[in-house]
Amino acid sequence: MPVAILPDIGEQMCIGCALCVEICTTLGPDVLRVKPVEGWKRGKAFVFYPERCIADGACIGVCPTKAIFWMRPMDFTVGQPVPLYKNSVFVKGWTELVD
Repeated sequence: MPVAILPDIGEQMCIGCALCVEICTTLGPDVLRVKPVEGWKRGKAFVFYPERCIADGACIGVCPTKAIFWMRPMDFTVGQPVPLYKNSVFVKGWTELVD
């Protein structure tokens, strides 16, 4: 599995403006998508194609609520959405990377 430093999006802070998705798509990497959220008009951004990220930080720069930040290096499966949280708890910790 590849390992990368990827953007992470705090779902509580994301207002669903999709500026990050627009800039990422315009610049070429096309890493982010917007998913529908029950009870929320716009939806929320999330990392869908982690293997495409070029780590330029454009998405971080356009986020009006600072909901996007760099996260730790992580393993991911090419072509699969990155499941960062499970029941609002981070699934893997730093110690799990050390074998």
